[in-house]
Amino acid sequence: MSRVKLSFQQKQELITNGFVKIPGVVPKVMVKEARKAINHSIGKGIPADHKGANYCDELMGERVITDLFNHTPAKAICDSLIGHYHPVGGGQIALRFPTYFEGDPPKDLGAHLDGMLQLHEGIVHNFTALVGVLLSDQPEPYAGNFTVYPGTHRLYESYFREKGPDVILEEEAFKYARSPNVPLPDPVQIIGEAGDLVIAHYQTIHAGGLNISDSIRYSIYFRVDHVDRHKDWRAPLTNMWLHWPGLQS
Repeated sequence: MSRVKLSFQQKQELITNGFVKIPGVVPKVMVKEARKAINHSIGKGIPADHKGANYCDELMGERVITDLFNHTPAKAICDSLIGHYHPVGGGQIALRFPTYFEGDPPKDLGAHLDGMLQLHEGIVHNFTALVGVLLSDQPEPYAGNFTVYPGTHRLYESYFREKGPDVILEEEAFKYARSPNVPLPDPVQIIGEAGDLVIAHYQTIHAGGLNISDSIRYSIYFRVDHVDRHKDWRAPLTNMWLHWPGLQS
């Protein structure tokens, strides 16, 4: 497993677009076990006051979830790209239930940067890479697909270089998780199959996607954080590949 790496073309996709999909990384048997655990959890009932797309918090740190990263080629791929990062001890269980929808889908699907919830306290929870595992087939758009805005990692690097990283704390609009001063390109809804892996640079603007299919969208997201990032959270905002030694050459 330690020899698993991205191809040159896949690295180019990550560098250029800010994300890459790698097919068939997670074995189907592990996908099924994770879905079984999730279905068991939601079968016990979802609290009436639940909000957001995150579910089954009691499973986040269980091996049926964390093994999807730690005991598949996903870990070796991140090792080859990022090198030294904090151990991955939990995964976000992100479900999208079907939505009955009339008319055209909204243009704004909730595009955002992660880690903006504590800006009012002067805290930015950035990290290095968002790593997603598809647990259900998503064969067409608007099936709850992970939605990305290609090239926004580069746009935000330029913006932080121009304005300084602290603009993220000073600009009122960042409380809505992105700046209106950085224009968004057309989004891409990632189509894939259960077991596919998606790796996105932290600064790539993304969204959860609208699900108007007839099936629940199952995905798991892991946040990979280089061990040096916390020493200076500002540095990677203006030098986006600082903590990606596998791409620096």
